[in-house]
Amino acid sequence: MINEFKDKKILITGASKGLGLEISNAFEKTGAKLALIARSKDLLNDISKKFKNKSSHLIYDADLLIKNDLDKVTSDIISKFGSLDIIIHCVGGSFGENDAFKGWKSFEKSLRGNLGISVDVNHKFLPDMIKQQKGNIIHISSVVSQQSTASVFYCSAKSALNGYVRSMGNQLAKDKIYLSGIIPGAFIAEGNAMSRFKFYKPEEYQSFVENLPQKEMPHATEYIDIIKILSSRNARIFSGSLINLDSGQGIAIV
Repeated sequence: MINEFKDKKILITGASKGLGLEISNAFEKTGAKLALIARSKDLLNDISKKFKNKSSHLIYDADLLIKNDLDKVTSDIISKFGSLDIIIHCVGGSFGENDAFKGWKSFEKSLRGNLGISVDVNHKFLPDMIKQQKGNIIHISSVVSQQSTASVFYCSAKSALNGYVRSMGNQLAKDKIYLSGIIPGAFIAEGNAMSRFKFYKPEEYQSFVENLPQKEMPHATEYIDIIKILSSRNARIFSGSLINLDSGQGIAIV
């Protein structure tokens, strides 16, 4: 079987834990050249220690909420990698903003973290992708974008991300850039919110699992094959699409 990801240059945001960590590990095994960005230097160092081809990758501990950090990191990636083949955005979360009455400043932070960062990163690399007429961009949304089962800010930000994927995916399709997204439900992975939920509130976690149709919590590794499909040059039909991968949670959990 042909390994189409060998030597491909892939940028992954939110790469140090959760789904971002699993994606980073999976693509490193394919021989891809990775540019990984996350806030935790220690977690990134732990990841890179396990890589077989350490010299092939770029590792950045940076807070992409800070514009200067984003500009500095993306400029360095361009200087060392040039154009990218694939961008995978796993950055996102509540960013500590869960009080719906705190006002626009907090709302703006959530929108920035779940959508604005990705938009700004994309636009750093899109000119070269358009010039070359190729590239794949994948965004990780959430089932809460279709529900109201999380904070007002988080639900709204992920809904905005969905709109961006749909419209920007259509905009870029003519340039053979395939921008798409997935809408996962709850899943467990090292360091993610659900793993913390399980640790700190085991009884509530188990009750949540029992309400899932399969009575079992999905693991982040189960999304890898889909991510690889969306990252391939056969992903044309997924451009501008959002794939629901919520294990029925969107219907079962209200």
